[in-house]
Amino acid sequence: MNPVNRKVTYRLYPTTNQATALEHLLSLHQRLYNAALEQRQTAYRRQRISVGYAEQCRDLTALRSTDQDYATLNAQSAQVTLKRVDLAFQHFFRRVQERAGKAGYPRFKSLRRFSGWGYKTHGDGWRLIPGPKMPHGRLRLSGVGTIKIRGKARTIGEPKTCEIQHKNGRWYASITVECSPQRTAGPLAAGMDWGVETLATLALSDGTLQHIDNPRHTRKALVTLRHAQQALSRKRRGSNNREKARRAVSSLHRKIANQRHHFLHHTSARLIAMIGFLLTEHLSIRSMTAHGGRRKRGLNREILNTAPGLFLQMLAYKAEEAGGWYEEASTRRLKPSQTCHGCGRQAKKALSERWHTCPCGVSCPRDDNSALVLLHEVLSRQELAACGETTRVVSVKHETPPQALAGVE
Repeated sequence: MNPVNRKVTYRLYPTTNQATALEHLLSLHQRLYNAALEQRQTAYRRQRISVGYAEQCRDLTALRSTDQDYATLNAQSAQVTLKRVDLAFQHFFRRVQERAGKAGYPRFKSLRRFSGWGYKTHGDGWRLIPGPKMPHGRLRLSGVGTIKIRGKARTIGEPKTCEIQHKNGRWYASITVECSPQRTAGPLAAGMDWGVETLATLALSDGTLQHIDNPRHTRKALVTLRHAQQALSRKRRGSNNREKARRAVSSLHRKIANQRHHFLHHTSARLIAMIGFLLTEHLSIRSMTAHGGRRKRGLNREILNTAPGLFLQMLAYKAEEAGGWYEEASTRRLKPSQTCHGCGRQAKKALSERWHTCPCGVSCPRDDNSALVLLHEVLSRQELAACGETTRVVSVKHETPPQALAGVE
């Protein structure tokens, strides 16, 4: 496959002096971000003038000639910070035009909420010195020095850009590498139904059904998380105890997020190694969690905690790397939850109806029925492809190249 960009995250282990230098750089970029935001606001409020990215880059050049701190700051990394301000305004104006919920005007960022800064080109302000096959190694940053790092890239590639991130007292480097990842897709075709009670129900072309249970990482840690948040709310603002409590809450959230990412990565990789032709539903996460208020708060939380968008995204790019075929079907057209896999009869069901029963005699769990409907759609397209006919496209979202359809059994 053609080279693609992939992210590799390394954890940094700076010395005391290096940590001080990193905090100084973080402060400079945070002040630059807020100053650029204030410049745009003031110019429009007083003179109705829109200040753009190019003009702010010219102002940055003037600033670097008069301010010693910014003179020592890497020029490209400062431009990346200005570009983030520009992108924040671009996304704001896009949301205003779309009129989809709150537009979200760009906000000033405190030092604690400023995530970090970035670099454009490898060798300009930063250099990755990895170990053999890119595990661990060192990272050299201008103005900081050479820092020990730990992490591993799945596929060896050429470093392109770098983002330094500060999270809960820890430093990370998120490096974009250009590489050609290789995977092997399995021989089976499958229809997959996503859910909350069962994360995924798969109907396979070998006649079997597989169920992947929802690990519910957040629910398992909910009591501990609630106690930590209550302890945080009782601490006096600005005190050292409040900062310790805040870090404890942040550490719990980080642990849950790491567990979720680990589970989704391993599950998606296992599925792609088994399946070469996968069809699932297109999920509108925003619509699923937009309404309901307090009555539906628990369900909305469970939906978001499964990270369905991230799960489908992982399946899509891993299927592409393996040379398989992945597609998300439009539920409005295919209606897998309302269609009987045995006779094709359609009947509306409430979300609370978890069992599918049809006059034709079919009786099975609702998720199993949906997965079987999707499998039948996959097999019908496979038959059309074998006959040389064009298959009906239900949705082209995340579609990957259909290589060797006739080889999928």
